[in-house]
Amino acid sequence: MPAREIHTEITRPARSEIAALSRIPVASIVDALGKTGALSHCLRLQTPGLVLCGSAVTALGPDVTVRRAAIDLAQPGDVVVVAAGGGKERSCFGGVTAAHMQTRGIAGVLVDGMVRDLTELRRIAFPTVARGATPLNYDYPAAREDGAVNVPVDIDGVRITPGDVVVGDEDGTVIVPRDQVAAVIAKVQASMAAEEEKWWARRGQSLGAVQQLADSGYKII
Repeated sequence: MPAREIHTEITRPARSEIAALSRIPVASIVDALGKTGALSHCLRLQTPGLVLCGSAVTALGPDVTVRRAAIDLAQPGDVVVVAAGGGKERSCFGGVTAAHMQTRGIAGVLVDGMVRDLTELRRIAFPTVARGATPLNYDYPAAREDGAVNVPVDIDGVRITPGDVVVGDEDGTVIVPRDQVAAVIAKVQASMAAEEEKWWARRGQSLGAVQQLADSGYKII
């Protein structure tokens, strides 16, 4: 990943596509992506009941000035992705920054690390995905010499390219590559319609699972 680079322009999916993804459960998106793109269960939605969804604007490293540069470049509806290396010793995001981001229409934040001010983040309903919370934050500058904005970053083995869509809910978080957004939406919508029709037809009926297991050698007692 290149360091000390600030890329001011990224390509984003259509707003209508991001809105469509925001209405789809993360589990269904992961299925449509062939079980890829999901981040670790350790990265959890810290603001229950909310959905995180938007185009990724990336900030490499935990430094506050690098992160602020990403916030300055983010557009309404974007999600700022802070690739802070997954550290759990110190937080690098909190309530004051979240409140400022809200005034700019930023949709939320994904922090590969820790946050603080959970009560405030929940009070203002700012969608936040992180590894957890700790009141101890960094002394800044922090790793600023290796920072960058809007470069591809890797979190939990998943590559996040600026403009990819971040979707997070109570189940977890998934990254939808920008060039797959339209296909994922179409696939999920078709799959959900077929699933609903299948289960509607099966309502009240046996699933036949006991017989299937018996046929495969299970002893039914």
